[in-house]
Amino acid sequence: MNKVITPTQMVVGGDDVRVAKLESYLMERELYTLGVPNRLLIFAGEGHLLGTNPWHGKIKVREELKWLDQYDPR
Repeated sequence: MNKVITPTQMVVGGDDVRVAKLESYLMERELYTLGVPNRLLIFAGEGHLLGTNPWHGKIKVREELKWLDQYDPR
């Protein structure tokens, strides 16, 4: 983990049974400790594929585009 330098945005479904939310919280905290810019988006009531609420998919894409604009290397 101590070699990670890439700004990282993570997206998690609050009810995901494949990847525990706790793992995302731990990664967010470790990146913060290392000084790596990061952001964790958790969508309540969603599973692994964010298929429950169509608005969540729209919000996810919007936030990903904003994140990429912020950290574009050009």
